[in-house]
Amino acid sequence: MPASAASSPSSVDLHDSPTSRAIQAVARQAQRARRAETVRLRQRAALLELLVQTMAELHISMAELNAARRAHAPAWKHPEDGTA
Repeated sequence: MPASAASSPSSVDLHDSPTSRAIQAVARQAQRARRAETVRLRQRAALLELLVQTMAELHISMAELNAARRAHAPAWKHPEDGTA
C-alpha cells in the first residue's frame, strides 16, 4: 500500500481513533457522574424526609438534634470552643 493511501481520510476510521475513544469515554464518565449525582440527591431527600418524620413521631426538638450532633462531631468541628 502506498504511503499516501495509508494517510488518506478514507482509509482511517476516525471513530476508532484513540482520541475519539478517549472523548467517548469522557462523555460516558460524565453521564455516569450526572446519574450518580441524581441518585445521591434523591437518597438525600428521602433521608431528610425520614429524619423529619422520625423527629415528629418521637418529639425530638431541633435543640436535641443539635446537641446530639455536637456530641458526635469530631473535636475539630466544634466552632464554639475557639480552637478551629
